[in-house]
Amino acid sequence: MKSLGNGSKQQEIVNDQHIPYRSDIDGLRALAVLSVVIYHAFPSVLTGGFIGVDVFFVISGYLISSIIIKDFNSAQFSISGFYQRRIIRLFPALITVLLFCVVFGWLALLPDEYKSLAKHVVSGAGFVANLTLWSEASYFDVAAEAKPLLHLWSLGVEEQFYLVWPVVLLVVWKKPTRLTVSLLTIIVASFALNIYQASNNPTADFYSPLTRFWELLVGALIAANIDRVSLGEKSANIVSVCGMLLVLVGLVTITSKDAYPGFLALIPVSAAAMLIASGRRGVANRIILSNPLMVGVGVISYPLYLWHWPLLSFSRIVESATPCLTIRVTVLFLSFVLAFATYKFIETPFRKGRVGRRQSVLALSSAMILIASFSAVVYVADGVSTRSGANPVVHHPADLGRDPYLQYITNHFSRCADPVLLNLSVLDTSYGFRCFQSQPNIPIEVLLLGDSHAEHWLPGLSDQLRGVSVGSLIQPDLPSMGSELFKNAIPAISSRTNIKTVIISAMWIDKINKTTVDPVGRLKGMLDEFVRSGKKVYVLDDIPVYDFGPEKCMYGRRFSTKTEACEMSALQNKSQKEFYSSVLGEAMKGDEQVTFVPVSDFVCDESKCKMLIDDTLIYRDTNHLNIAGSKLLMSKIVEGGFRFGR
Repeated sequence: MKSLGNGSKQQEIVNDQHIPYRSDIDGLRALAVLSVVIYHAFPSVLTGGFIGVDVFFVISGYLISSIIIKDFNSAQFSISGFYQRRIIRLFPALITVLLFCVVFGWLALLPDEYKSLAKHVVSGAGFVANLTLWSEASYFDVAAEAKPLLHLWSLGVEEQFYLVWPVVLLVVWKKPTRLTVSLLTIIVASFALNIYQASNNPTADFYSPLTRFWELLVGALIAANIDRVSLGEKSANIVSVCGMLLVLVGLVTITSKDAYPGFLALIPVSAAAMLIASGRRGVANRIILSNPLMVGVGVISYPLYLWHWPLLSFSRIVESATPCLTIRVTVLFLSFVLAFATYKFIETPFRKGRVGRRQSVLALSSAMILIASFSAVVYVADGVSTRSGANPVVHHPADLGRDPYLQYITNHFSRCADPVLLNLSVLDTSYGFRCFQSQPNIPIEVLLLGDSHAEHWLPGLSDQLRGVSVGSLIQPDLPSMGSELFKNAIPAISSRTNIKTVIISAMWIDKINKTTVDPVGRLKGMLDEFVRSGKKVYVLDDIPVYDFGPEKCMYGRRFSTKTEACEMSALQNKSQKEFYSSVLGEAMKGDEQVTFVPVSDFVCDESKCKMLIDDTLIYRDTNHLNIAGSKLLMSKIVEGGFRFGR
């Protein structure tokens, strides 16, 4: 059976393997899947809901190991038969959900999003999603919310476990003592690796099968010994209540900020082990877990788990934000409906065996291979951008993305000829300066100074000041213009008499915030020194920072409830600027040689700020201008009366 709730009813699954049906285990499945679903939809309501996955691991280890051991004891075990049953149990619902994701992604996702989805479909179909996600981002990272198949990591862990576990059992099952010792040894080794990785490589700790196997093996340990150790009624009640209390404590106290799994995984694993070991007679098992409503949810737990996350993730993607309460509640309702329909009309026909096992396995395997193959083609085709017509004109290959843009700068501008500026610069580093100029070997007259939000003006400014040597001295990625490296550049620039105009620009929202030490004093000191050296100084307001990329403007977004496209409210932009604008104003106060350029006025009107202006896409990512945008906006700024020293 599947962790994350094998959707088939336990009784119908296990009777063929001659192990007794326990309604309380279906109820425990319900508790686990509801915890995960609530956490994903309302993370602040149940901060530790994700530990439901660990509960599933223990359940799976217990049930599957019980089946294998029973088959061993009756000389009925077959490796091929075992994996055929796994395919029939897991593939029908998984294929259904993967097919839905592929179709919906084709209709709704942007090319880069669809390419990412295609990669995850392939890895999900191959049950290696955990290994793919391991190389990407943390499970709790914000970017993870935009991965509709993120939840398939757990299926990967389980199936990797079941590739080796039947073979291990075959070697040690005949002697119960040797089996128990072997289990304890592997559990301790896997748990120790989990503890080590929790502090050294948290992402690996979360996704690695080796740091998770101990959880399934705890279930296997119970399966190997449950017939030999019998709890009395009183003991069963105590263990049952303690297990239920322990899992509830974990659900409300563990958070995504904790090192997990680590030591904290002992809470859900121990709780699940106690509830399983206490048997159906345990009071919590009997009253809570065997409740018909809980059992009913447990029956559909596998398809419910499969459906809920893609629906939530797709809603986040198409809304470009966390969806509103109404949408999330609707998504959860739809998840239950689809889970029941999948169980009744897709899983049950395969489970009932109306078609022969071999034919079913062949059909399901072929369908999975077809979905994976199609997705591989989508991935190679970069998300098949021809699915949607690109509305704006992309004026240059470097108009999207950082690296192509920087390559354009390198190819179209020269390294600074001034030895003083050249000594400051270190090409292609995040710690020194980049220095380029538009006219090779001609002293720079107009200098752009700042971070990458200054550099993105270089194509536009040089286009407007043709015949003038325009330069850019860029210090990327450093937290403040008050850094020692930047301070050293100020006197060097001031000493160059050929530099008549200095234009300062930066991602002010990042460089000037409430944690910046003396931002007014630092900025004013720099401006005053440039003015004393006889230079004309301009300070550029920053462009709006969006919470979506330019791809949204190129291809649009279907199925969104939002009516606006490729824009944000002017009020949001005003909120972004509120703090740093006051700092800039204070630093420039009373200095007539310093001119402020209100860049936002050329991007925003009274109500909206747009990433698409005059049918031209002006951004290369969420917060940088592309080449076309640099040229278009700078032409509007110059037409607006800002001559930059000419």
